[in-house]
Amino acid sequence: MPRIGGGGGPFVPPQTQAAQTQQTQQAQKSDFASKVQQASTQGTEAARTQQAKQTQQSQLTGKAKDIAKRLANGALTQKEATREFVGLVIEERFPAFKKKKKKKNKDDEEQSAEEQLEEAVTELIHRDPALAKRLESQFQKLATKG
Repeated sequence: MPRIGGGGGPFVPPQTQAAQTQQTQQAQKSDFASKVQQASTQGTEAARTQQAKQTQQSQLTGKAKDIAKRLANGALTQKEATREFVGLVIEERFPAFKKKKKKKNKDDEEQSAEEQLEEAVTELIHRDPALAKRLESQFQKLATKG
């Protein structure tokens, strides 16, 4: 059957199933390669974040063990140990409250926001005998492990 408008122009034969399959496979390979590269980049960032969290957690655990050992040796009272531990937790969870080292005069009774929060939480813990006892037992466990 002749073409409309004349017989001119190239005749493009329909693609075979094998050619279509080959093109599809090439597209999938390039798409897969880009996905692998993207996943490895995201994985690297996630691994870095996880490693930073683990490092921070191990530092916090080490500091808590140090407090527990000093409490066990009698260098700290239970209330001082609780206050130091609360300070560590505040420092880790609320970095905006970090202590600003300042020299205090004997007459200067002003406290930083972190110090006020430490004092409030320490008093709260000591008012609740069950919570104070649980914290004390955890300190004892940490002191014997390290």
